[in-house]
Amino acid sequence: MIIEAKIIEKPAFTVVGMTDSIQFDSSLPPSENKIAKLWGVFGKRIPEVQGQLGWRSFGLMLQNPDNPPGAPFEYTAAVQVNPGSDIPDGMMRIEVPAARYIVLTLRGELDCISEGFSHFWGEWLPNSAYEYDGGTNTGKYEFEFYDQRYTQPDDPNSEIDLYFPIRAKA
Repeated sequence: MIIEAKIIEKPAFTVVGMTDSIQFDSSLPPSENKIAKLWGVFGKRIPEVQGQLGWRSFGLMLQNPDNPPGAPFEYTAAVQVNPGSDIPDGMMRIEVPAARYIVLTLRGELDCISEGFSHFWGEWLPNSAYEYDGGTNTGKYEFEFYDQRYTQPDDPNSEIDLYFPIRAKA
């Protein structure tokens, strides 16, 4: 369930993580899909990442807005780090640019995360004074943000923030 929506200006930040190409499979719940499997692998390797800033994990997506819905996209499971931190083998560093975002805070089990994406694309964005400002055309990521409010996939009280880069309609 969406418990809050707010617009913020977020400064640039740096993450280190593991990336995979995702072909979304709606027949699987989010807790069992390819993204969850990537988190399972990356989660075991998080201790290798030096220079971490607090308990901050990100699920970054950089989509090509010219692709049709359901097209494959790149997803990176990552943790925030100090700029210049070493990169373990098999991982990559991403510099996430500053952007204006609509942030949707969700409370509930991980398998309900798709409600947030559906709300943004199907309700919030078309009825707002904004347009999407992310993807390969701008280099701005949309992302999931996990901090201490997220406890486990099946906790109905877990909270996740979804960030979508936006700009005022021209």
